[in-house]
Amino acid sequence: MGDGSITFIVPAIRSFEHYDFSRAKVCCSLTWLMAKAFGTDSVPSELREPFYTDQYDQEHMKPPVAALLLSAELYCGAGSLILRSDAAKPLLGHDAVIRALAQRGLYVTDQERLVTERDLRNRPIQMSAHLAMIDTLMMAYTVEMVSVEKLLSCVQKYSPFYPDGDVPYDTEEAVLMWINK
Repeated sequence: MGDGSITFIVPAIRSFEHYDFSRAKVCCSLTWLMAKAFGTDSVPSELREPFYTDQYDQEHMKPPVAALLLSAELYCGAGSLILRSDAAKPLLGHDAVIRALAQRGLYVTDQERLVTERDLRNRPIQMSAHLAMIDTLMMAYTVEMVSVEKLLSCVQKYSPFYPDGDVPYDTEEAVLMWINK
């Protein structure tokens, strides 16, 4: 390997019939949350893969990952970064993150029911509530990173744009317009 090449580990590719979509959603969501909470290159090695397989070939969430979700540490770290929370008033606890999101008009809902701190502290872990929290943090991240104005500016640089035409209503429409142009 002295030639300067980089080696990547490629996960096994499964056929569509054998792909576990819910596991993939949980794994990707947890990986994203940890990257935001710790920093992409600073996720502790024992947390990079959130699951382990026991002697009976059953997959489980690693106990340290579950403990971090229940303690709100990951949510507070990611929320502080994404929501640019004041260092003098750091986010402490699930409820603080839920409130900070709500102040930006983003509500943590699981099947149209508001998620509470109690839902996020339940044992065994209520994964749908945690996924709702992570999805809402992802939406907050998108809103912070991508705006209609930024996307319109980018489109105007590389493509003829006619302001009299359809101006995107929201971020999703703006992203679609950016992709289409």
